[in-house]
Amino acid sequence: MRKTVVSLVVLLLWLVSAGVATADPRMETNKDFCHFILDPLNTDNEYFVADCGAVIMTTEKTAEAGTAKIQCEESNRVATGYATAVKTLPQTASPLAVGATVMFTSDNSDTPCTMVESNGRAYTSNKWQSTIKAVRNSKKGFVTLQYEIFCEEGRE
Repeated sequence: MRKTVVSLVVLLLWLVSAGVATADPRMETNKDFCHFILDPLNTDNEYFVADCGAVIMTTEKTAEAGTAKIQCEESNRVATGYATAVKTLPQTASPLAVGATVMFTSDNSDTPCTMVESNGRAYTSNKWQSTIKAVRNSKKGFVTLQYEIFCEEGRE
């Protein structure tokens, strides 16, 4: 009986934590992980990759001389992010067959790309591209997956 109760509590905690996971093309520099979607219409179908080497660059858009407005609510920061990773795993664990490539863009999905800086500041981009490519590996029964995500014009 006690094992059943403990199992149910663990299952409930797992379901609650799974419910708060963000499902979108995503990169985070602080935790160094990325989300790569496998279906643009169901972004819950995704692959998480640690050590994706996410790089986010921000620029401050300034107003032309003489036209400056005081903006209290709106940020002028614009972000662009890029991440790539190469991982080797068993073919049975691969989301793609050897030789397959999937590429999704913001044209395929209404879901934005999210870029999170190390300080927690998040940028949302409606212009992105995500690619996953499965390449044959020299080790029998393994596949090499190449992940790449590129997000542009992200706003706070």
